[in-house]
Amino acid sequence: MKKWIGGILVIVLAFTAVLGCSNENNGQDSEKPDQSTGKKVNLTFSIAGSDEHKKMYEDLAAKFTTLHPNVTVEVMNVVNEDYDRKLSIMMASREAPDLGWVFESTIPTLFQAGQLLDVTEALKADKEYDFNDFYPATLELLTNEGKNYGVPFSTPTTMIFYNKTMFKEKGLKTPSELYAEGNWTLEEYLKAAQALTDSSKGIYGADYLHAWQYWSSTLLPLVWAYGGDLFNDDKSAIAINSPESEQAIQFYYDMLFKDKVHPKPGDSQSTFESGQVAMFKDMYSFVTKARKITDFEWDVAPLPEGPKGRGTLMGYAGIGVFSDTEHPEEAAQFLKFLSSKDSMSVTAQYFVPGRKSILESEIFMKPDQQPSPESIQIAVLDQMKDARVSPSHVKWQQINVTAQSIIDKLNTQQATVKDVLIELETALNALITP
Repeated sequence: MKKWIGGILVIVLAFTAVLGCSNENNGQDSEKPDQSTGKKVNLTFSIAGSDEHKKMYEDLAAKFTTLHPNVTVEVMNVVNEDYDRKLSIMMASREAPDLGWVFESTIPTLFQAGQLLDVTEALKADKEYDFNDFYPATLELLTNEGKNYGVPFSTPTTMIFYNKTMFKEKGLKTPSELYAEGNWTLEEYLKAAQALTDSSKGIYGADYLHAWQYWSSTLLPLVWAYGGDLFNDDKSAIAINSPESEQAIQFYYDMLFKDKVHPKPGDSQSTFESGQVAMFKDMYSFVTKARKITDFEWDVAPLPEGPKGRGTLMGYAGIGVFSDTEHPEEAAQFLKFLSSKDSMSVTAQYFVPGRKSILESEIFMKPDQQPSPESIQIAVLDQMKDARVSPSHVKWQQINVTAQSIIDKLNTQQATVKDVLIELETALNALITP
């Protein structure tokens, strides 16, 4: 895909400084306002974000209009859970936005349906845009046969947010300390969760799944850490019914119902920010909520290591121009504007940027703001090289809905781990078999 007064002040000052400063490298701010009297164009840009995200994009859109006076941009914010479905409906009825967010789970479907426009020329023709500044790995999902169909704006890794105050009070080594020693493993994670759980106070030591309704992004990192996977190598068959996957999901199941160190699925009261969860797995983007915390100290660390690695998941969100747009040139120009260095300097307050120059700078790794540059280094930058993107498939929507209904039987103790894996294998193979 998760400070306030002080955090707002920092964001506002940073935002003002970025928008107010002159451009030195990327050509965005040095662009002369377009004085043409061409016809008025109104673009629609769809996102699935927060009110803060919408306001940020509206401010960026206003700046774009100062450079292109004939173009205005409406930011359409859709509830995250409804975004893919609503976008699909709008495309089917030929009422899609001109451009918008696209995610790893649906990009293959958009490609298959020819619903993304080739924007290679618009992005690569301008040397000052510096297309080579993007990490090549972040461009792969939106590249097809050497052509580019969009740009990633957020590539966050999964990590552990932990309540540093709780660890200090219990005299325990923190996840960051254990990681530095080379001992940050799932075994140590469970030990810490057991020591930090206090059922009399409604405090849980761990929340590894948290958004239980998003089974792929929450369970698969654990499956990968044990050496399992959802698909076989060419995605022609389901591979999740394996001993490795069974071990992984049993570990999760035991945290809930045996060790009782994990909130039950659907428990919306036990949250990290309320101080009732000691260790919380989420994407880096959760920092926007974590920075509002004032009741305790917190920090971030990489995921604990399993038998076959950490299973770090890289979230993926890009921006693409949709094929039904009546204004492809203007939409591509706005895409280029949003993915320029100046704009990504602004969006980096919420998202992990795909540009090297921003990700490795103080714009992103702010020395005066949590997490510290050292924590960001170990939890984000050091993990990106081995991180994996959530699996995708042209039939992902059917796979997702079917798998969730089956996994819900596990969450409600209506089936064993093995029974769930067998049912997943059977039902999902039936969906993807020609």
